[in-house]
Amino acid sequence: MSKNKSFTISKAGLFLVCILLFSLFPKSVSGFYDVDVPHQNPEQKIEQSGLISFQPTLYENPVKRYIVFGSGSVSDITSRADNVIYGVGSNHGSFVVGVFQQNEVSTLKLQGYSVIEDLPLEFNSMATNVSPTEVSRIDTILGSDKVIHKYGYTGYGIKIGIVDTGTDFSNPDMKDSVARDERNIPVMIDADGQGLVLTNATFVANINSKGTVQNYTKAIPKNTTSSVYVNSQGVFLDIKKGGKGTYIQVYNSLFPRGGNSVLNGTVSDDYKIGRDPKHFIVSKSGVYHFGVIYESAMQGQFFRLQLVPVLVVDSITPGLYDTIIPDMSDSWKDFTKFDRPLNTNYDFDFTDETPIILGNGEEHLAYDSNHDGNLDYSVGMVGSHVLDVYGVITKSSLINKGIGAVNGTLLPPLDPQGNFFGIMYDFGGHGTGTAASIVSSGKESYDIYGNSTKYHIKGIAPEAKIVPIKALWLGDAIYGWLWAAGF
Repeated sequence: MSKNKSFTISKAGLFLVCILLFSLFPKSVSGFYDVDVPHQNPEQKIEQSGLISFQPTLYENPVKRYIVFGSGSVSDITSRADNVIYGVGSNHGSFVVGVFQQNEVSTLKLQGYSVIEDLPLEFNSMATNVSPTEVSRIDTILGSDKVIHKYGYTGYGIKIGIVDTGTDFSNPDMKDSVARDERNIPVMIDADGQGLVLTNATFVANINSKGTVQNYTKAIPKNTTSSVYVNSQGVFLDIKKGGKGTYIQVYNSLFPRGGNSVLNGTVSDDYKIGRDPKHFIVSKSGVYHFGVIYESAMQGQFFRLQLVPVLVVDSITPGLYDTIIPDMSDSWKDFTKFDRPLNTNYDFDFTDETPIILGNGEEHLAYDSNHDGNLDYSVGMVGSHVLDVYGVITKSSLINKGIGAVNGTLLPPLDPQGNFFGIMYDFGGHGTGTAASIVSSGKESYDIYGNSTKYHIKGIAPEAKIVPIKALWLGDAIYGWLWAAGF
């Protein structure tokens, strides 16, 4: 399931099912969430970060997404409109999802195509007849406890795709529940493109044949951001540049709700990558990649930002980037700085962080701030395939004229050249709750009624594995369904 796919449907039946979906949602699309979320778009809460500063962006013409369908071919639609995200064709017609200008929309309508504005999914609360005091008995109410104990059906060997707000696997009851491929890499897809992380700022180091790093005294190579230097305090990425700071590109996970798809940020502090010239984080090519995760999570009526500086290195083979090192401790400090009575003391240090290698089973972006064994902070999980919805990496969709399909580029979990990687995180909480109701192991205890009595809550299929598929728009949900179905 983790491979790139061309979305061509040979049978007209599935295409007609997709077309019928549009008639089901004439005005809005709704899901269900356990807290009230207002119908209007949540407001972005602007916070001053101590890790990076962003340049103001003009946002006068909001980008709009559209779904186009009709009897013509995908190639015909793409010939009349740019910025196609993906398209599906069949013997009886086709539909395309994309970001179009108003004149392109008018042209498509004149050619007989139906064009509707894509719909963001809304996750609203829903009244229920189930008493809150019955939560601890949910397995008994559903009968899943009998299925497990009497028949031994635990979900073992079953993979379940959840098209939702994303899934966070940091809870101990779900830590080992993500589906994995034959290389033990998580099977995840972000059809919204939210999980894209740019790491295209590069720093060149002077590492001699004995493996000792020295100050870089030559001219900086073309297309290189800066260099690595050594002093009595350790080995550092030269980010300050004499006080000017370093400009980097940061993918905006809120786009198109606010700002541009790529934000301009400035980092003003040097990051430590080594204790001394002989003990440092190794890059076999001598080129270190740096970036910042820009993650927005919905909290009530606001988007709350989680920013994580990340270092990407080629630890084994020169030029083949395989290791991601997130600065989770500084990210936690930045996220909680408004709750602290004193100034935040960042260490800007990658050497005390945990490296992540895809397939090692420890891809979680989580942090235990007080070292009590319980995680306090999570920003998701590394290893997601991300659909390049707005062409940030590939610039345009791939068109296969032979089969009449547009293949929105599904990016690899980690770019071998080190310029980007993908993460899976839960934008609103609903997707994690859905997954937990299925695969929770029931190891943790919870005071769910507030009366000091703790309960263990097991999912209905605790040994099943989850394939998280993030989709916050109707058009992306369709992509997610097709991908999960094997198209």
